[in-house]
Amino acid sequence: MREAINFTLDLFCVILRRWLMIYAICGILTEKGRFIKKRKQIAAGYVALSTAFYLAASYLPELVLFLYGNLEGMLESRRSILPLFFNLCLILFYCLYFYSGKKSKVFYVVFTFYTLSELILFTLHSLFVAFFGGVSDMLTEKIIEGNEFFIQNYILILEIFQFFWNLSFQIAICLIFYHITKILKQNLIYNNRELSRVQELFLAVPVAMGMSIGILLRSIMYSYKDLESQFLMDRYPETRLLIPLLSGLCIVSIILSVIMLRKLVESGEREMLVEIYQNRICDMEEHMKDVEHLYDGIRGMRHDMKNYVADLEILLQREGKDCGNYGGEVQRYLDGLYLSMEELDMKCSTGNPVTDVVISRKMRKASNAVQNKNRREIPFECNFVFPEGLGISAFDLSILLNNGLDNALEASEKEDKGYIRLDSYRKENMFFIEIRNAFSGSLILDETGKNLLTDKKDLSAHGLGIKNMKNCAEKYYGTLRWEVRNQEFLLAIMLQGKEK
Repeated sequence: MREAINFTLDLFCVILRRWLMIYAICGILTEKGRFIKKRKQIAAGYVALSTAFYLAASYLPELVLFLYGNLEGMLESRRSILPLFFNLCLILFYCLYFYSGKKSKVFYVVFTFYTLSELILFTLHSLFVAFFGGVSDMLTEKIIEGNEFFIQNYILILEIFQFFWNLSFQIAICLIFYHITKILKQNLIYNNRELSRVQELFLAVPVAMGMSIGILLRSIMYSYKDLESQFLMDRYPETRLLIPLLSGLCIVSIILSVIMLRKLVESGEREMLVEIYQNRICDMEEHMKDVEHLYDGIRGMRHDMKNYVADLEILLQREGKDCGNYGGEVQRYLDGLYLSMEELDMKCSTGNPVTDVVISRKMRKASNAVQNKNRREIPFECNFVFPEGLGISAFDLSILLNNGLDNALEASEKEDKGYIRLDSYRKENMFFIEIRNAFSGSLILDETGKNLLTDKKDLSAHGLGIKNMKNCAEKYYGTLRWEVRNQEFLLAIMLQGKEK
């Protein structure tokens, strides 16, 4: 009866701890496409598989002999390292098969929660052992004093106490693990971000340290020598305090590393957003200056038009009376007037005044560009048409065009034969923008291979243009794509509108 109760308790605790482990993992990792609707089955499968391994490692003679070196079970704590390794490999391969994402992310999540379960075990074990030792000493004192009740029921009292000690120990482990899991799920930035290699190392170092300490403690906790068990805490009483203190500090360092990295990343993102909004304000100011310039020019032309007409009438009248070359003078006057009108003319007609101003400004810059320290016009071909009826903001398009064309101008100025081509086309409620320019260099990508890096000397504005464009594209459930082919850089932007 006693053995059945202990077996049931151990089995219940094993299943509960396995379930908490998979609960922690599946809250952060995402199932692969074909398993996305089978979360409960995946969790149940892991619990069943790991529990079966535990039972086999405890009761199958061949496996017990292989893992512990004898049929009596684990006589030395260091013998528990091999089952720990197999159990860790089991959950790692299980997660790699059923869950998607970077392998480094899967490794980190699995090792983190497995390490935490080990550290919680060692933190509480020393405290509970000290408590159990105190109760045992108290019972021994009662027997020495000659208390009949304790003398007659000593074994029964000790077994009952041991049962509740084991139960409370396992429950405490599960409760602490559950609360730590909630904290990590709230703060772990793996949920919606790609981390750089440095950030991943920042998270991984405390976990590696905690795992190393756990393995070290399993190696020296207790041993079996000369038919006698030797416990580390009995030989070195100070370890009763040092072991839980060291394990607890490792748990705190893992939690703090997650929280600190989240705050650092969020702080950097806030600063980036401030820079983005400042960049947008600068774009708006530049756009307003262009509009004011256009308006002032039109108003000045209207004011001076009467004078222009009067001057032309006088010149034409004199041509009929005098013998001077007034025809040539009239032609030069008209050429000057034409140039003045040309300054006010839009270089490109897109169907929207905002995009007209933006593209025309970039075309004027291209006409006065400096290529390889030589002033030379950069050919600029524009086939952009504003997408009427899709609900796409002209201001958002101006951000995309401003940043995309600025990058194209900067790249073309470095080429001997620079050029820029802007195209757009529409397919149902999808709107596509393509910006092409000459490019004979190579792309500089970040560690993830998904983001472009700048080669500018001023790194304070690093990535702001691309970040601006990504934000605008994501606002319309769109994407940015770039590629280099045949010495040509292509930036393709896809936006999803709401067709009316």
